[in-house]
Amino acid sequence: MRALVHNAPFSFELRDVGNPEPGPNDLLIAVQSVGICGSDVHGMTGTTGRRIPPVVMGHEAAGEVVDTGAGAEAWRGKRVTFDSMIYCGSCGPCRAGATNLCESRMVLGVSCDEYRRDGAFAE
Repeated sequence: MRALVHNAPFSFELRDVGNPEPGPNDLLIAVQSVGICGSDVHGMTGTTGRRIPPVVMGHEAAGEVVDTGAGAEAWRGKRVTFDSMIYCGSCGPCRAGATNLCESRMVLGVSCDEYRRDGAFAE
């Protein structure tokens, strides 16, 4: 799979990064459109600390589900958009419905000291 990799402030490279494998409840989405968020622009400049290169940015996207884990097969072939936040579902805030406050929250297209999750500027 090709992806646009942010490799330094103001520097990107289109490169092959391999194909991701969906986990048991995951979806693999063939990206058909992706937006450029203001946070991506700040990440490009290197001013936020939340886009530590190298990283594939992009967290506002839509596309078609082309592969799934065993627990998500009903989604295969569907056109989707998605919440780019990844949450555990089991911590106190998640159980209370406040997934935005998840104790182990991650966001696609973000790399920082705590985690790295490549995003949707990819096929």
